[in-house]
Amino acid sequence: MNIRVARLTAMTALLALTFALSPLSLRAQSPSPSLPPVTVKLGDSIADGSILKPYKNAWKIVYAFPGKEPFLMGTWSDEVSKVEINGRHLLKRTQVANYAKYNIISTTINVFDPKTMAPIYSEFKRSDTGELVRRDFEGAVVKYNRATSPDANHPQNGQLKMEQPIFDYHGGMYGLLLATFPLRDGFTATLPTLAEERDAFEWTTFKVGKQELVEAGPGKQVMAWPVEVDEADRDHSIFWLTKEAPYVIKLVNIIPKGKWVTVTISMI
Repeated sequence: MNIRVARLTAMTALLALTFALSPLSLRAQSPSPSLPPVTVKLGDSIADGSILKPYKNAWKIVYAFPGKEPFLMGTWSDEVSKVEINGRHLLKRTQVANYAKYNIISTTINVFDPKTMAPIYSEFKRSDTGELVRRDFEGAVVKYNRATSPDANHPQNGQLKMEQPIFDYHGGMYGLLLATFPLRDGFTATLPTLAEERDAFEWTTFKVGKQELVEAGPGKQVMAWPVEVDEADRDHSIFWLTKEAPYVIKLVNIIPKGKWVTVTISMI
């Protein structure tokens, strides 16, 4: 299942809490064959959003650190529905993270074109800070409007010129976006994205591992592909993905900043 300047999503904000767990025990399997990454541009046919169908999904969010019992942070819901805007048939992803332990609720909305996985707009709001962010994507230009409770009457407006049109990976698409790419052992690709913690263009690289059984709710398992995203010193994520709804089955996320933080998001 996340800034200072660009956008403070719930995932990053809460992962910044100081918990600890060594990442070495996350996965113990043979590494996938090493292949050179495919450099992807927005609009390339390699991203096949035609597989995406409306669905509803929910996860529990568990934090853990060495020497202590893991604890339940809250729940995270995820829904994709069909929308039509100006005659265009699009999809809308709505995620609501309820971090009950800290009384924080965040809502992220992504509207995108499944034909190309091009973002149309995104919205984010957070209950504790009153933060509101809206982004509209027009080619290589990202227009934004953002505010927090103290300055709600004085929102910041502007636009960013990217090197090229981008995918909205960090803006909330995450594993759902990755599920539209080829899921085969050893496949790796690099995507043009907007950085998570700053208003800047960056490349995000992911790698697909060997398909394996993974928990998919109480008493249920499915075959899924582990897809790893390693972003230098920021975080390391493993998504377990399928080509059928709800697509994102499980997520383990580690952030090495300060002290180790590990969060497991699994279906309920």
